[in-house]
Amino acid sequence: DLASLLRFPVPGARFVLFSQKKTRPLLLGTRMERRDFIALLGSAAALVPAMGATSAHATPVERLVGTWSFVSSINTRKDGTVIDRWGPSPRGMLMFDGAGHFTQIITGTESRMFGPKVFSGFGDYSFDRESSVLSLSYTGASVSKILGTPQERKIVKLTADELKYVNVVAVTETTVEVHWKRIA
Repeated sequence: DLASLLRFPVPGARFVLFSQKKTRPLLLGTRMERRDFIALLGSAAALVPAMGATSAHATPVERLVGTWSFVSSINTRKDGTVIDRWGPSPRGMLMFDGAGHFTQIITGTESRMFGPKVFSGFGDYSFDRESSVLSLSYTGASVSKILGTPQERKIVKLTADELKYVNVVAVTETTVEVHWKRIA
C-alpha cells in the first residue's frame, strides 16, 4: 500500500521514510523513520537564521548574535604587569540571542588549594553602535556583587568570527582584554 509510505527525494542522498505500520523500503539506502526525518529537517531549519546573521553585510548587533568560545582574558595592571587570570587552558562559552539575552560561563585551571575557577552568568544585553559599547545586565551570576549593576564592555573588534572587548576595572586599576572566537 503506497499510501502508507512516504517517499521524499533529497538530492545527493537516498533516504526512505517508513510509516509506523510498514517496514518495506521503496528505495535502497538508509532507513529513516518519519519522526527522525522531521527532527533532522527541523534542526537544519533552526540553523539557517544563525548562519545568515554572520554575513558580510550584517550589522554589529547581528554579528554579535551567536555562540562564542573563550580564547583568553589578559589583565594589564596600572604598573604594566600582565596576568592571565584563567590559567593555561581555560574554557568558556558566551551566547547572545536576537532578543537581547545572553549567557556566559568560563572555567579556568583548578587550584589545589581553592578548587576550580568558574564564572557564570546570564541576563540581558544592549549594544550602542555609535560608541561600540556592549552593556550587560546580569540577572543571575556566580558573583553576586555584579547583579543589577550594568557592566559595560568596549568592543574593539567584532567580525563574523572574532569578538574582542575591553573592560576597565576601576577598583583594581586593571584593563582586561577578553577574546572570543565564534563557534556558531
